[in-house]
Amino acid sequence: MRMGRLEEWFKVLEVLLLIVVMPTIVFYLLGCRWPIVLPVSYHVVVGLFILQSALSYWYTTSVFTNRKFIPLPAAQNKPVPRTTFIVSAYLPNEVSVVEETLLNVLRNVERPAEGMEVILVYNTPSLEPIEIKLRELAYQYPELVLANAYGSRSKSENLNYAIDLTTGSMIALIDADHRVSADCLSRAWRWLDEGYDVAQGLCKIRNMEDSFIAKIVGIEFEIIYGVNHPSRSIVFDTSLFGGSNGYWKAEVLKKVRFSENMLTEDIDSTLRGILAGYRFVHDRSIVSTELAPTTGSGLWFQRKRWSQGWFQCSVRYQWAIWRTKYLNLAQKFLWTTLLLWRVSYDVLSSLLFPIVFAFWFRAGKIVLPVDAYIVFAFFFTMLNGPYQTLVAFKNASKPRAPVKDYFLYSFTVFAYTLFKTLVHLAAIRDEFAKERSWVVSKRSVV
Repeated sequence: MRMGRLEEWFKVLEVLLLIVVMPTIVFYLLGCRWPIVLPVSYHVVVGLFILQSALSYWYTTSVFTNRKFIPLPAAQNKPVPRTTFIVSAYLPNEVSVVEETLLNVLRNVERPAEGMEVILVYNTPSLEPIEIKLRELAYQYPELVLANAYGSRSKSENLNYAIDLTTGSMIALIDADHRVSADCLSRAWRWLDEGYDVAQGLCKIRNMEDSFIAKIVGIEFEIIYGVNHPSRSIVFDTSLFGGSNGYWKAEVLKKVRFSENMLTEDIDSTLRGILAGYRFVHDRSIVSTELAPTTGSGLWFQRKRWSQGWFQCSVRYQWAIWRTKYLNLAQKFLWTTLLLWRVSYDVLSSLLFPIVFAFWFRAGKIVLPVDAYIVFAFFFTMLNGPYQTLVAFKNASKPRAPVKDYFLYSFTVFAYTLFKTLVHLAAIRDEFAKERSWVVSKRSVV
């Protein structure tokens, strides 16, 4: 692990060399030859910050249009059908949490009249002691199916193996650390009965007290799942499957399945589903809790995999998104901001530092090139994070995190954003280098 961390530091140095040092030299030379280049480039890059912030303000404000469930004529008003839960786990890593997850589903979830089944699909390099305990649990609960995906090396392979075993008309996908709410099935089925194919719920962090990192991620999740995802679903009538706490029509999932060569199998399945004409919706009233990384290294490796997976999907599907007949113009705009714009913004916005450094070298001193436009951009951009945090506090599901945690996030959001940008750039570097390793996150009971 120490060698792995050292390799990551070298990657960071590579990224800084490519994104900061070399562009600084280039901009300095351009500025010496054509002095107008630096102020023009500076204002253009600052304009990107304004545009990104404007999109964020728009999405954040849109969440106040509370999209409550309203039955439409398309609804058949059928009762919740037989449902299959698929719990995916890597046992050596998730031994401490998987039993509690299973017991929560088996004991607490409201059961459909036609019943439900729970499939625990797992991969393990060796026989784990917990397997004996799980067999005892399966004897106590006949609806629990233990499926050892022998030879599986990824979550996607686990899921594809389990999908073939399902008997329910609705399939709920959850990770080994998730604890879903008792009424999750009835809330999700309303959307599927109305004509949607996938309903994504809200994911909430339950171990925020474990560390500073967990606190930051906890508030971030309140913004992602309580503000960003629902607001986009409200405005554009499209959403995504987030990897867990997602509810699929069985016939749809059996067609879409999961790609085994993609690092974010959830986003990949979302885009392939959308391109096949299936509809996704987000409902923040379907609550599930999960565990956040508690260390900086754990967060780094998790987010780098997410970023690299998004980059893979951006390259693979952006052109298809523009051409598909299943999305209207507004929906194509949204998905372009999530794919092509996401990648372009990370790279182009990072040029702000080289431009400023080149300006300083030319001036021979550290000065801030400030005018009314820059002042506006500064406040417009810097207030975006606190505004999102305020809205997330208002919309937070119970139990709500302490107010002090929201203040903490507001004060650290700028530094955290820089960290995530660095992660995104390192992920792009890994993809070009064809490095696609999956570092499994350590779980603990909470």
